[in-house]
Amino acid sequence: MLTVEAKRPLSKGSLQAKRTIERGNERKFLWKILEFPPIYRFVQKVLAPGTEKVLSREIKSVLGVANSRKRYLDVGCGPQSLLSSFHLAPVGVDRVHAYCRSFQKAGGRAVTASATRLPFQDRSFDMVWNFGMFHHLSDEMVGQAITEMLRVVQPSGCVVVFDGVMPESAWRHPFAWLARKLDRGRYMRRQKALESLLVRDHQRWDIKRFTYSFWGHEGVLCVGRRHN
Repeated sequence: MLTVEAKRPLSKGSLQAKRTIERGNERKFLWKILEFPPIYRFVQKVLAPGTEKVLSREIKSVLGVANSRKRYLDVGCGPQSLLSSFHLAPVGVDRVHAYCRSFQKAGGRAVTASATRLPFQDRSFDMVWNFGMFHHLSDEMVGQAITEMLRVVQPSGCVVVFDGVMPESAWRHPFAWLARKLDRGRYMRRQKALESLLVRDHQRWDIKRFTYSFWGHEGVLCVGRRHN
């Protein structure tokens, strides 16, 4: 006679672990959707309205008079570089191949690669830019990425990093605080923590904090120049 063993009920700990895995899988699915360029652009505009206008103003203050003859690199470029609105043609680097394809369809040159191993020779660019990528990287990977960006920039050039940071006050900007907590980047930092990762020998950083969206998102713009 065939006997069927009754399933044992899961323990409380096992149920919690199962739910955690299920929530993790749901998040991964949602984050995977953001790798489609049109969806990525739409979500950016909905969750952080006004960002492009504010960032363009800050970029302009760093660029000064834009020079199309200079060589620009955008690390973590996404489907389109913010520098393109200044009639510049930066080389883009992103680990998401779909973003690089979208970048190329718009007439740009993009390479699928990691920020921690840039496929360029030393001193290849006059300016190296990075927008909103570091909160997706661990502290160790941020250090490697900064080392690589400093390697490929000219001694007379500069490295520009912009990244979102946690609000100084959660109650003043509750939506921005919640958005940071739910961000697909697992390493959203406070300003001091981000600054501590930028410190390098023979390097000076000018750092500016500002609010860049209607919902109160805050970020820091860090411009690194070598000491001569």
